[in-house]
Amino acid sequence: TATVYTDPSGNYTFANLPAGGDYTVAPERDTSDLNGVSTFDLVLITKHILGLEPLDSPWKIIAADANKSNSVTTFDIVEIRKVILGLYPSFPGNTSWRFLPASSNFPNPANPFGTALPVGSISINNLQANQTGVNFKGTKIGDANNSADPGQ
Repeated sequence: TATVYTDPSGNYTFANLPAGGDYTVAPERDTSDLNGVSTFDLVLITKHILGLEPLDSPWKIIAADANKSNSVTTFDIVEIRKVILGLYPSFPGNTSWRFLPASSNFPNPANPFGTALPVGSISINNLQANQTGVNFKGTKIGDANNSADPGQ
């Protein structure tokens, strides 16, 4: 198991991996839980739950699922509020960012949890020299308006 960090743009490379091997890439980030999270996010999530103004992307809905229950409820609002108020140093039971393959397709974008979410890793079998195309998209937990700074 090797840990590789991305550059500021999110790009990464693995040096000296033998061709023909099998590898799994599983991104993870659990820092700066408050990055992009504010009471405005709580307002947006509340409106979503009440059906007044649904979040307009499956990624925002996944970000609103602070307790990683595969649903967005008032329990998520409570968890986010506790992080904002400093009662929790981080989201319990969840990382600060969640990553899925960039090619993830949601059959029902209004309910990305209606089917199982894609696995947050990509396996590469029989690695070829200079192989590319292992891309992920991250969403910042608690950030329903996409205001997080990915470089923070």
